Amino acid sequence: MSVAVEPVGITNLPNQRYKIVSNQGATLNIMLAGESGLGKTTFINTLFQTQLKAHITDSQRFQKPTAKTVQIDIIRAELEEKTFVLNLNIIDTPGFGDNINNRNTWQTIVDFIDEQHQSCLKQETQPNRANKHDLRVHAVLYFIRPTG
Repeated sequence: MSVAVEPVGITNLPNQRYKIVSNQGATLNIMLAGESGLGKTTFINTLFQTQLKAHITDSQRFQKPTAKTVQIDIIRAELEEKTFVLNLNIIDTPGFGDNINNRNTWQTIVDFIDEQHQSCLKQETQPNRANKHDLRVHAVLYFIRPTG
């Protein structure tokens, strides 16, 4: 009786990596930046075909001004499709560009990104690294107000 032996070597690295990722799942951290009311929540909900962040009701939406995000908000979700798990973190930044003077509005975003790199480095230097929380940003989606 012969036993199937997996190939060993550099040529099998993609297959090994595929098995690891499909067993453990993947993590995706997306940061949303832009003025309030440009459709960031709608875009993310449509992109992942689920309601990650609830909208305000239509009756409330048109009766009062657009609600502004005043602090960084992190929405966590676990999406699963055909046994593949995606741990999704949506980082909603405070109304980037809402002010009259937007000279230092980018500072909150830069501080958050720097803090996440510091946190990851600190977790890597700890003796127990079993449950790390990595919120380093993979992609930033910047929404620009359309002008005609």
